[in-house]
Amino acid sequence: MKRFGKRLLRILTLALALTIAAVLLPYARDWLGAYLPQGKYERASRLLSHEMQRAGELTAVRHVEQGVMRTETNALFIGSVQSVSVPYTYEIGLGFSLDEVRLTPTERSISVAVPEIRMLYDSFQPSGEAEVHDFWYRLTEKQYQKMLDDQAAACREKYLGDADAQAQAWDAACEALRTLLSQMAGEKLPLTFERAGTN
Repeated sequence: MKRFGKRLLRILTLALALTIAAVLLPYARDWLGAYLPQGKYERASRLLSHEMQRAGELTAVRHVEQGVMRTETNALFIGSVQSVSVPYTYEIGLGFSLDEVRLTPTERSISVAVPEIRMLYDSFQPSGEAEVHDFWYRLTEKQYQKMLDDQAAACREKYLGDADAQAQAWDAACEALRTLLSQMAGEKLPLTFERAGTN
């Protein structure tokens, strides 16, 4: 009888322990998750994703170029009938919108999927007086504007079409994101970077 009582008591104790464990499991999971790395990274990535949706755009790299646009129009047998020389300043910012960045927590870090680097803004401005020699062939306002537009397009293509400029922007974007995410989280986080859409 004593043996039966002890056995029954063990079964009831085990059943009670399992019931308490089942009831407390959701709370314990959240509590333990805060202290385990993956749970910590999951919480951090949720918080950071929310913060980045409000942050706007990240200019990863900004280029400012000063130069002189020179064009010349030649005529058969006469030679140069028009030459134009204009100093200019060109500025371009490359980056992306922060709400396009995707954070995925892993066991050891947070994976950061960085979107394609694109032009956020650019500006082309003449920075001095144009030097125009057009004795034979008068320069019209329309021609002058087309020259400026062509030079602006050439400057833009120089940065958007150049693999080295894009690689530089990618490296700068990863470094800027590393700094920004650590500031937002209030601590240095282990981050791994990848290009969005490559997984």
